[in-house]
Amino acid sequence: MPKVKVNDIQIYYEVHGKDFPLVMINGLGAHIDSWDPRFIEELSKRFKLVLFDNRGAGHTDISDREYTIKLFADDTAGLMDALGTSRAHVFGISMGGMIAQELVLNYPEKVEKLVLCSTSCGGAKSVQPSAEVIEPLMADRSALSPEEIVRMAIPIIFTEDFIKNNPDFVELYVQRTLKALISDEAFMRQVNALMSFDTYDRLSQIKAPTLI
Repeated sequence: MPKVKVNDIQIYYEVHGKDFPLVMINGLGAHIDSWDPRFIEELSKRFKLVLFDNRGAGHTDISDREYTIKLFADDTAGLMDALGTSRAHVFGISMGGMIAQELVLNYPEKVEKLVLCSTSCGGAKSVQPSAEVIEPLMADRSALSPEEIVRMAIPIIFTEDFIKNNPDFVELYVQRTLKALISDEAFMRQVNALMSFDTYDRLSQIKAPTLI
């Protein structure tokens, strides 16, 4: 299980493929096994993929520091340094897209091109999540089994039609997520980091070519 010391933690990471690096930053509570293996396989044919578990998720240390999106970006930059990756394309999904924004804003020299997927700039001027999204995220997880926790989030992650038409895919996602389910403590720390995130007034400072 490859890990490397970054800042005050040990980060779990994997490298797939070769050629120009593409750093993949995952979302809230997610870990390396949350990625669809077919997606990773196809991308690794064209890029050297750097996958990792964010602070508190998967097999990366939790630590006792206050979580912020800026801290996650610092972790990402530190991982790139530790792996000798001076510059890369960066893909961020959901919370990972927020981390990617902080990365390109604070470490512009590290980002060749940026892809922001299913994410926002945070703050009052962003499109606010609906009650249907907020309620499962803020629910008391202590009385739920790990599988119940994962299944509770399925309607947030996939559309109703997708769930109906792709039951096998959804079931595989559940099983992959259960391999390293984030702890309640780390999950709430990540949620708190989301709540304080806001890049709206700094978006114009992003100079890297960006796909949203």
